[in-house]
Amino acid sequence: MFLELDKYKNRDSFEFGIEDSLDKVCNAPKDHGGVYLIYDITKAVNLIYIGSTGWVYQDGSFGLREDGMYDRIVNGKQSFVINAIR
Repeated sequence: MFLELDKYKNRDSFEFGIEDSLDKVCNAPKDHGGVYLIYDITKAVNLIYIGSTGWVYQDGSFGLREDGMYDRIVNGKQSFVINAIR
């Protein structure tokens, strides 16, 4: 469905609906950061949000939220995700 993701080594997806609990369906990694895309697929495929988590320090090392990308999606952006699909 999302061919642009094929070029990335680590990738996954999950579907989230009005009746779902985001913390139950989210399969984002807790030990990695990166970029994530949120699509509305209710009527057509529409990209509605591009987010990222983690940071690169000046020495090239990588910083990460305590629970990685999972935390950013579930605890940081859940109101946006829920409102976007309504």
